[in-house]
Amino acid sequence: MSFFSWHTNILLILDWFHIVKKFKEDLSLACKGREIRNNHLRQILPMLWFGLIDKAKNYITAIPLTDIKSKEPITRLVEYLERNRKRIPCYAMRSRLKLPNSSNPVERSNNIVTAMRQKHNGMSWSNNGSYALTALNAVVVNQSTNQWVATGKLPFLLVGKAA
Repeated sequence: MSFFSWHTNILLILDWFHIVKKFKEDLSLACKGREIRNNHLRQILPMLWFGLIDKAKNYITAIPLTDIKSKEPITRLVEYLERNRKRIPCYAMRSRLKLPNSSNPVERSNNIVTAMRQKHNGMSWSNNGSYALTALNAVVVNQSTNQWVATGKLPFLLVGKAA
């Protein structure tokens, strides 16, 4: 967030995939069995999909003790929701507006720019070498080689998806 603090309209949202993963894992630790966990997930995930944080918190804290084997993961989930309240949007609305709910585009770009070159080649990379190679690959992928060579500067453009 501090890197983009100059931008007035920035919002960091939690990736839907990771929220689901977090709830599956912690409810697995909290609940007595997979069926009980899945029953509660079926109730909680729609609340989170629609950004209903308070409703999800109330549901989690009201899970019957007969379903719980450990209270600690429940406490962690409630704290997680409160801590990340501002980062959990209405994913349903974002989906309807065709906005991303996942970090997949960023992870794909990272794979194109860095991982494909540095992994599976039997090579070992230092941090400095890895950062340098990533920067050079980003220059190439963004078709900025001529500008970078001529001026030593790179364009920083925020490009939206084509309709």
